Amino acid sequence: MSQFDEIWMVFNEKLLYYIQSKVGNEHDAEDILQIVFLKVYKGFESLENKEALKPWLYQITRNSIIDFYKKKKEISLAPESLPDIVMEEDPDNMNDEIAGCLKKMLYDIPDKYQDVYRMYEDHGMKHKEISDELGISVSASKVRLKRARDLFKKKLLDCCDFETDLYGNIIDYTSKIDCKNC
Repeated sequence: MSQFDEIWMVFNEKLLYYIQSKVGNEHDAEDILQIVFLKVYKGFESLENKEALKPWLYQITRNSIIDFYKKKKEISLAPESLPDIVMEEDPDNMNDEIAGCLKKMLYDIPDKYQDVYRMYEDHGMKHKEISDELGISVSASKVRLKRARDLFKKKLLDCCDFETDLYGNIIDYTSKIDCKNC
């Protein structure tokens, strides 16, 4: 058994668990794990201190997770961003329809998330300003904004099917039959 095979046997499950705890998606975690071990395979000979293997593996893993998030591009579903991402020749005025749905959906998310979302997106406030205004920590402000966006996105995707171009821009949508907001 080669040294690389031994490293795989000892660390693959631990690293996979660690990656899943950071990305939350099993398939993404498996992809990242493959990237990590490819980097390990290519760089193992350059590791001078073999005693530092474990910290080296976790550093490669952390960097690979960071790279994953940098490459990941999520579609912004904020109402104010939609007019900029839809094609100019939209005959049905899709922007206004989607923006109207989004405004209704915003009222369906809990107030504590709604407040942070409005302060950040509508008023351009920084998280420090929001935390001071609401009497919460900066990290709580960031978490609430993320949860507001996630809830918002889920509500919209539950309501509509979207067609996007290669860059993630919305080019068409179809409202689902049981949607209560559109």
